[in-house]
Amino acid sequence: GINAEYGDFFTDPSVQQSLKVFSSSRQELVTWGSHEVKEVQSELVPCSITSMDFFDRLTRPGLVREMGAIYKCLDEDIEGFLVADELHKMILSEESDHWDVYNEEERSEFLFLLFKLLVLGGPVCQYDDGIERYLEVSKALYKEFITVQKNAETKAIEIASRVLKASAWDGEICWFPGDDHHQTFCYLILNPISRICTVISHDFGKGIW
Repeated sequence: GINAEYGDFFTDPSVQQSLKVFSSSRQELVTWGSHEVKEVQSELVPCSITSMDFFDRLTRPGLVREMGAIYKCLDEDIEGFLVADELHKMILSEESDHWDVYNEEERSEFLFLLFKLLVLGGPVCQYDDGIERYLEVSKALYKEFITVQKNAETKAIEIASRVLKASAWDGEICWFPGDDHHQTFCYLILNPISRICTVISHDFGKGIW
């Protein structure tokens, strides 16, 4: 049945009329519209990183140079992506010499997932030769989406927001966000202070970006 905590969100008429999906026939974003949602699947996404120092370890021989240039590699297709540099290979392939830069738990962090989204993009995304823009935009989005607060006892900065990966289903059909692909997702970001829910979604392969 519907996940009670988030089912009401996807079945709310105002939400269904506000969410946007890409129409392959019209080649544009359109209103999701009215759908019968029988099940909502959701999982908590770790969100604990409070510093961009998290990405400092990318600067290492063979991956990213001190000045930010990304090392190139021989072109190869990995999961439908044309991989031409070591950063993409590190994100996508366990065969990468740099796969161990981040462990499984770190790769599941929301900040890493935002970074991954920007680096990989869509089917014909044009990649940057340097890492600066990826980091710059990742930081801007993270700052925009995530709310922090100071711990009253330790004075440390902590994440207040709660992030969930969610999908709305009717039987075996995923109404939202779309087909099963690691670049297709819907994140619900809950701000407990303002009580605002921000929705981020991406349907890989729908549209060229």
